[in-house]
Amino acid sequence: MATLRPYALKNPKTDTIVPGALILSTVKPVSGNWFPVVEGIERNVTNPVSYDNTVKITYPSCVNSQRFGEYAKAFIQAKGYTPDNIVLSNSICSDDVDGPIYSDISNIGQTPASQNQFLGAFMSGGLSGYPHTGMLGIQAWGSHVTSTTNGGLFMINMPHIGISRAGEVGRIWRRGKTQAQSLTDNTCGAVATAIVWVAANGSAPVVGNFLNDYQNFTLCNILFPFKAALAALPTYGEQMVFATEKIRLAGDAFLTGVSGITSANVGAGIDTFYCTGTFINTDDGFNAYVDVTAFKKYNNVGGGWVDLTTEFLAGL
Repeated sequence: MATLRPYALKNPKTDTIVPGALILSTVKPVSGNWFPVVEGIERNVTNPVSYDNTVKITYPSCVNSQRFGEYAKAFIQAKGYTPDNIVLSNSICSDDVDGPIYSDISNIGQTPASQNQFLGAFMSGGLSGYPHTGMLGIQAWGSHVTSTTNGGLFMINMPHIGISRAGEVGRIWRRGKTQAQSLTDNTCGAVATAIVWVAANGSAPVVGNFLNDYQNFTLCNILFPFKAALAALPTYGEQMVFATEKIRLAGDAFLTGVSGITSANVGAGIDTFYCTGTFINTDDGFNAYVDVTAFKKYNNVGGGWVDLTTEFLAGL
């Protein structure tokens, strides 16, 4: 006998559960934003409006990360692919606060449960969220596309930055830390470290001087050309926002360039969806936010890259 599971219907405009919309079913309903109830237990709540407003001072177009995940699934499904027929690659920082939200334990990750229906994720990021696994990583992920069901791929490229409820940009209050310690937290710590290195050095980084520290070298190498611009910014938070964006742009240039998402790396005729932006961590116990910069689709048979950003943002 098939197992019955509880599902609830979410209103995509308010990011809240529709009153009375709780059912038992053997399969998830196709029509509407239904989700398994157990999937949303940990953080299936909206943040206080005051926190929304605080984050939107820096990222005015950001949305709740849970909303992003639900909408990305619906958007891609409207293009012909159910989430369980898409292999996700997540290029996000290795930081523990970017781990997944689990359904049955209270852990510290903030990657939304709404992404859990995608297959994977293939972890293509590293420090800061730059796609450190490189071309070989893209090839490996691409080779995992579901062939028996003619599936597709989805790459999320998002470096991360913290914003505390107190409004500290580049910082969050982590679990097990005091509030005073949150005032000196660095999120992303790798970005903060690279900024300090760039400020302290007059010559571009040399890879041989970063023994067993290649990811740190990569970040310093990305930021070094902006040494003067970083020095001109008066606050830590402004430097963190600036540096995070430069790292995002570098990752985006690689992933959408000639050695990134191409037919040679992901396979010919494969629909590959791609989203880039910024993942915004919050104090422990709150939902993260996502600021989407671009959403595209690649298929060499369909003419290469197609920009879907306007369409995607119109419904987000």
